[in-house]
Formats: sequence, C-alpha cells, structure tokens
Amino acid sequence: MITDRSSSLPPFRTPGLLAAVDRRQPRLSLEPTLSHTGMFDGAWWPRSRRLDRELPALVVALRDVVGPVLHVAVERSAWDDIPSRVTVDGRVVRINCFSSSSHTMSVGGGHQDHFLLMVVPPRTRTAVAKAAMSSATRPGNSTSAIRLLTELHEQSDEDSAPSWPPPWPPPMPPSPQPLPPLPPLPH
Repeated sequence: MITDRSSSLPPFRTPGLLAAVDRRQPRLSLEPTLSHTGMFDGAWWPRSRRLDRELPALVVALRDVVGPVLHVAVERSAWDDIPSRVTVDGRVVRINCFSSSSHTMSVGGGHQDHFLLMVVPPRTRTAVAKAAMSSATRPGNSTSAIRLLTELHEQSDEDSAPSWPPPWPPPMPPSPQPLPPLPPLPH
C-alpha cells in the first residue's frame, strides 16, 4: 500500500488557531561555536508576545543550524497565550511552560541536545536589545538574562518610553478593602 505523505497545508500551521504567523526572519543570534560554554547558546528578540505567531519562524531558523526542534519550554509570564504545540513544516513541536527563570527559553532537539536562549522582550529599545543579544551570545558569558537586560537598560541614554524593564516580580493586584461597618439596627 502506498501512502501519500504530501500535504496541502501551509508550511507554518498552528493547530486549532487561525492566527497569522509572522514569516519574517527571526531576530536571532547564536553563540558562534554552539559549545555550551556560556550561560546562553543564543538570544532571540521576538516582535510580539504571541508565541503562536513567533515560534514557527524561530523553529525553522534553528532547524537549519542545530537540527530538528522537537520541544521548547518558555517562561509563562512572557507570553500572552501559550499553545501546547505548534506544527512547523509537518512536524509537531511541543511547548511546555515554566516560571522559574526570567527571559529564557529552552529548546530541545534530536540527539538529546538542549539549547538555552535568552528572550529579549518584544518592546525593548533597539540599542538595548542588540547589546543584550551580543552579550548573551559571547562565548563564556555567565550573566543571567534579567541582569544583562537591566544593566544594559540602565546604561542606555535613550529616553523613549518602552515597556522595559517590566516589574519583576509582577505587581500584585490591590488587596480587597474592608467593608464599611454596618449601620446599627433599628429597635
């Protein structure tokens, strides 16, 4: 029996969602040797907080360098909505969440190889984002993502109004106010 494995689906498809996918080249920088000697193997600067739109182009770019991407783990608070999986070029990429390491993403592929990417928030100033990506991908870097981003933002002399740095930890909602006392009951 011959099975036709060709598909008429577009190359980037998110199961169950009709959202458009960003097909632009991802803003990605990888550590030149991919030797896993520093804190990060690369840095990614997505254009939005929509993981379903951003992830397919990143997976394609990484696949061309490091091989197939089978799963990713992302920081929960960095994204508006996190699907459990996306399909890229006919392959399912599983997505897991964590909340312990700000501005990072773990990427796993074949051969049990894992890569840690620093994720620069989408609305970060251009100069800060580029400097952070460069620092993160420097061989032997041992600085955390939050520290890199914060230090570079503080050094920046631009005075536009970006969304960086976000409050961390996120602010708690206001606590409920006590109810006023009840009026005395009539006799």
